[in-house]
This record gives sequence, structure tokens and C-alpha cells, in this order.
Amino acid sequence: MNADRSEPRASARAAMAAFIDALRRRLRDFESRASLPQELEQTVRQVVASDDLPTRFTQAATSVGLEVHPASPTDWMDLIGDILRKHDAHSVVVQLDTDSPLGKRAATELGNRLTADGFAPTTALDDETLFSADAAITSVAAAIAETGTIVCTSGPGLARGASLLPPVHVAIVQTSQLVPDQCDYFDQLAGQAGLPANINLITGPSKTADIEGILVTGVHGPRHVHVVLVSP
Repeated sequence: MNADRSEPRASARAAMAAFIDALRRRLRDFESRASLPQELEQTVRQVVASDDLPTRFTQAATSVGLEVHPASPTDWMDLIGDILRKHDAHSVVVQLDTDSPLGKRAATELGNRLTADGFAPTTALDDETLFSADAAITSVAAAIAETGTIVCTSGPGLARGASLLPPVHVAIVQTSQLVPDQCDYFDQLAGQAGLPANINLITGPSKTADIEGILVTGVHGPRHVHVVLVSP
């Protein structure tokens, strides 16, 4: 004999309707007592374009373990040599985006300078080169002042591994590439004709705490990340 289930179902539907009506009444009461604050830009932004972006970036980057080196257009290559010597680096991958403010001419000049100083620079981007290199020098797509983050992209002629595989990463950032926060970078990205194949937001050297919660630096990527911050 089949039991008549229509009455319990009707009762459940009625209880659900009563519950939803009660929620609606409570929400109306809440809205009448206090309105939610408007999401104004000044309430969510920590850094704005009028701030001293190089100083804010340097403070944030240093706090997460990046080493920032202020430089001028005339001495930034000398600083890179000093950084490489500090880490006893010899084989060096050089990957500068020709569309970046530095451009192809700077990449050629840097390679010549490194060779003259006794280093072994290469623009090869195959896996064997990237895994065996002592260091990599790259340009960036942008740098985020709020968090001290550098943004490295990949695409034709730009290998993702250049900023992720060698134990020392030297990123060249021009102050004109600084943006206040991450939203500004993505706004900038949205205005571009095409998107990069990959975007890496790098905040500090590689770290992991997977094993027993113990923080270890440099396990899955560069142990040392330097930023050469070039002012005009």
C-alpha cells in the first residue's frame, strides 16, 4: 500500500515559504536600520598614483625578501655585475623584452658588458640552459608598489622559466613601470591588444612550508631575487 506523500510535501513547501518570507522581512528591517557603506575607491586603496611609488615599492619588496638596488640609466649595468659577483655567478641568461622600456639595444649592450667583465651571458632559452644557468637577468611587464611584486610575462621570445629556474634572478624595473596596486596592473593589461601567454606575479624569493610547516626559501625557484630599480 502506497502512503500518500502529498501532505508532507505540501507542509515542507509551506515551511520553506515561511522561512524565506521571514528572511525577506529581516533583510528589509536591516536595510531600514542601517545602509551598507558605499564601496568608495579611497576605502579600498592603500596606494594611489600620487604616492611616492619607488619608495612604497622598495619598502614592500624589502619586507618580503627582495633586494632592491636603486640605479640610474648610467650605472644599472655596473650594479648587475656587482650582484652577479656577489653570488659567484658565471653563466647568465639574459632575457630583456624588446617591447620594454629597455629594448633590444640595451640587451645587446648588457651582453657585451657582461662578456667583457668575465661572465658568460646567453640568450638561449632551452630547458637545459635555464636549468644549468647560475643566474637570469630579465625585464618585467610591471611592478606593483603596494605589495612589492614584480610581474613577469611569457610569450614569443620570453621564456617563463627565465624568472623561475635559475637560483638567482635579477629583474630590471624602470620607475615608469611602477603601478600603485594589482588592480591598476590588470586595468593596464585590459587595454592591451593581446594577452601574454603566462603572467607570473613574483613577491619575494621562492618559498615553501609544505614539510612540517617549516619555511624554506629557494626550493622551487630562485633563492635570491634582486630588483635593479632604474630611475630616469
